[in-house]
Amino acid sequence: MSTTATSGSLGRKLTLIIILVFGLYLLLASFFAYLVYSQYVGLTGATGRHFERAMIAGELTRDAETIAGEVYELLAGNDISVSTVNSRVANLAGIYQATRKRLEQLGELSDSDRMALDKWQTPFFSSLDKLNERLRAEQELQAIQQQQMDELFLMLRQLTELETVARDLPLPEQHFIGHALAALGYTAAVFSAERPGHLINLERFSDARLQVLAGLELTHAPAVALRARLQQLLPMIFEQRRPLLRHARATLATARETRVLAQKLTSATFSYHQRLKASAEKALQQQQRLMGRSMSVLLAALVLLVITTLMALLYIRRSIIQRINRLSRAMQAHGRGEPEPIPVNGDDEISRMGKTFAFFVDARQRAEQQLALANKELQSMNAALQRLSEIDDLTQIANRRCFDRHLEAEWRRAVREQRSLGLIMGDIDYFKRFNDEYGHQQGDECLFHVAQALAGELHRQGDMVARYGGEEFIVVLPEQDLWQTRHVAECLLNAVRELNIAHSRSEHQRVTLSLGVVAMVPGQYDRIEDMVARADKALYAAKEKGRNGLCVAPPECRTGQSQPV
Repeated sequence: MSTTATSGSLGRKLTLIIILVFGLYLLLASFFAYLVYSQYVGLTGATGRHFERAMIAGELTRDAETIAGEVYELLAGNDISVSTVNSRVANLAGIYQATRKRLEQLGELSDSDRMALDKWQTPFFSSLDKLNERLRAEQELQAIQQQQMDELFLMLRQLTELETVARDLPLPEQHFIGHALAALGYTAAVFSAERPGHLINLERFSDARLQVLAGLELTHAPAVALRARLQQLLPMIFEQRRPLLRHARATLATARETRVLAQKLTSATFSYHQRLKASAEKALQQQQRLMGRSMSVLLAALVLLVITTLMALLYIRRSIIQRINRLSRAMQAHGRGEPEPIPVNGDDEISRMGKTFAFFVDARQRAEQQLALANKELQSMNAALQRLSEIDDLTQIANRRCFDRHLEAEWRRAVREQRSLGLIMGDIDYFKRFNDEYGHQQGDECLFHVAQALAGELHRQGDMVARYGGEEFIVVLPEQDLWQTRHVAECLLNAVRELNIAHSRSEHQRVTLSLGVVAMVPGQYDRIEDMVARADKALYAAKEKGRNGLCVAPPECRTGQSQPV
């Protein structure tokens, strides 16, 4: 019962922590949503209409300024068109009226505000209509003036043509050309004259030239026709210029009046816009104070939530994460084979995991110890088997099979590296007589002592002595030339002599050896069997010599040849 109750203790704690934190988050989110909604409703109800009215009033002010600016632009332009004026001003006035209608539909437009707007709106649009009429009349006069300018240009071209042939014309015609050009110049200056006094002076100068032209006796028909046309057109131009100047001054006065009315209308709409803007800002400030109090409450709730969350995270870190990390590090260390204490304190899920892992670690360690003992026994058995397969039981040196494998490896290395390889083959002198005289048991002991003495003279890695068969021994010496191999052979002879094993049936009265020595640098086409055969022939030559010595097979000596020493 207690196990069941405690098994879920950690889970219950985590569940309660999650429910608490999530509940606080949900409560805070709900409060925040309610706060946002209430602020939205309050802001819309308190400032929505104020801001909308202020925006529409701002649009009304902008429309009035746009209409005035359009009028100024049209007056300042060089290509004034009455139809264009009427169309663009009518469109702008329609926009202004539509904005004014939207403002009135919202209601709450006081009588004083309506009167202030109507006070300047009606005179302003009346002034616009008057300005349109002025512009239309001025444009008609300008059209007539443009036709007169075209006729002046044609007459100037005719005078230019007469001037090209002036030398062939009579003297009155030549004088005619100069006075006619002067009259045309005075008249053309009229189109740029703006003051009445300037216009009177130009007319007097032009009349003087026309009187001179009238007194000339012309006989050339084109000149006569041209003089008649000048006398008709030039006075007409001066007469037409005076009403045009009067209309221009009247149009300018009307434009100034329109400008003043536009400024007053713009000022009225702007004042109304400023009042609405101040009202909207006041409502906005009240709403901001309410939002500030709400944000304070929200901030306090947020601080409480953060503290609760931090406490929950601290508890989870200390009670769960750190313990799990310690258990994980212990598991990883044991996985790498490193001893590490396993945390098992407590009575919850994590401690039970640690105890379970500790149980498996103990079981594994016991199994590893048993496996190590089994491996050690197996290695001992393998070593024994290896020893039995490669060591001669009687002499405790390498047997022939081991020697053949070692000789083949050293032979391949010598061929690959082109290094010398030495070989000594030996035989105990008169060993059969020794067995017959002292018995086989003494013969076995003699073989053992001789083998150990030979092995005791080899000190380099790779050197090997082996029992080749019966009383025969063979020695391999890697990287030894003939002289070095012979030196080792002499040491072997002395080592056996120093054993001083009695042999009554030998002429030397002790056990001795006969050795065959050979050394060579094996080539690719040489064979191991040939080298062994050469050593055997050298051994045979040493026995023929009288035993207790050695015989060297020189490098140039082949099978069947030897050099006794």
